[in-house]
Amino acid sequence: MNIRAMDKDFVLFRCVHWGPLSPSNIETAPANIPGLLEGQFERNRRFLTRVIDAYGSCGMLAMDREFVVGHVRFYPQAICDQHRFCCQDPNNAIKQEMVEMNLPKIENPAKRILRIDCILVHEDYRGRGLSHALLDGVLEWAREHNWTAVRAWASPDNYWLASQICAPMLRTYLKHGFEKAETAPSSEIRDLIRDLLTKIRDGEMGAEKKKEFQQFCGGQDLSEIATYYEVERQL
Repeated sequence: MNIRAMDKDFVLFRCVHWGPLSPSNIETAPANIPGLLEGQFERNRRFLTRVIDAYGSCGMLAMDREFVVGHVRFYPQAICDQHRFCCQDPNNAIKQEMVEMNLPKIENPAKRILRIDCILVHEDYRGRGLSHALLDGVLEWAREHNWTAVRAWASPDNYWLASQICAPMLRTYLKHGFEKAETAPSSEIRDLIRDLLTKIRDGEMGAEKKKEFQQFCGGQDLSEIATYYEVERQL
């Protein structure tokens, strides 16, 4: 397994939810994605390429030969402060205004903060320590490129829940030297997570997901398990 920073040789403009991706299949597999917006992947590609040009990278990849089997997406905090976006979710798709936005230079060391946007490992490769390896890769890359801190949202310590939201558990981050900040994600973010969990609980995301929810989260208060933690690692 190889852990490396994403560059323009292979821009991962979609996520590995539906299978490991390589240059040979990223354009075609899967053929249909529910809710995909017209031109969404092309906007992703253009935006990510511009971010790579400006900062050197915006992702860490776990590679099994030529296939990406896991990834971390990260961006300057200054960009995340302006936009909330996702390469896969059509409800938070990268918009044309983001493709054309002026990317800040961020020369002030105090503002050179990276935010981890999501971590995803394909289900066939989970349980092998790839989340830890990817986090190590991000921290090493950030140091080498003179970022002063890395921030993220951490999920409650529930492995299944973390895998659904693409955010590692709090204890995973703590093992890597992150510390809990005083603030938690906004009420808007908590509402989004609670809405997703409600759909899973009520069977709107399929019978299998409902069964998994009952197994790993049954009886727990939705508001409690939808509360994530802000974490930060100084470099």
